[in-house]
Amino acid sequence: MFTFVFILVLGLAGWTTSAFLSKGKHQLEIKEELENMFSNIKQFLSSLKNLIHLLIKDSINSAANGDLKMVKDNMVEIVKSNVVQHLNTNKSEEDSEDIAA
Repeated sequence: MFTFVFILVLGLAGWTTSAFLSKGKHQLEIKEELENMFSNIKQFLSSLKNLIHLLIKDSINSAANGDLKMVKDNMVEIVKSNVVQHLNTNKSEEDSEDIAA
C-alpha cells in the first residue's frame, strides 16, 4: 500500500513538473494549486508539531502526578508498618517485664 501511494505521488509530481515547465495555458492555476498545497502541508505539519508537544506535556504531567501519588501511598505504608512494628516492640517489652515481675 505504501509503495502504491509513493508511486502515485511520484507520478503526480513528475506530471505536475512537466506540465508546469511546458508553460501550458493552465500554468497559473497549477502554480496557485501548488501554493495552496504547500500552505496546507505547512499548516498540517505545524498542527502536528503542536499536537505532539501537547501530548508530551500531558504525558509528563500525568506521569508526575501518578508518581507523586505512588510516593505518597508508599510513604503512608511505610509509616503504618513502622507504627505497627513500634507497637509490637513495645508490647513485647511490656510482656517481658510482666513475665520478669
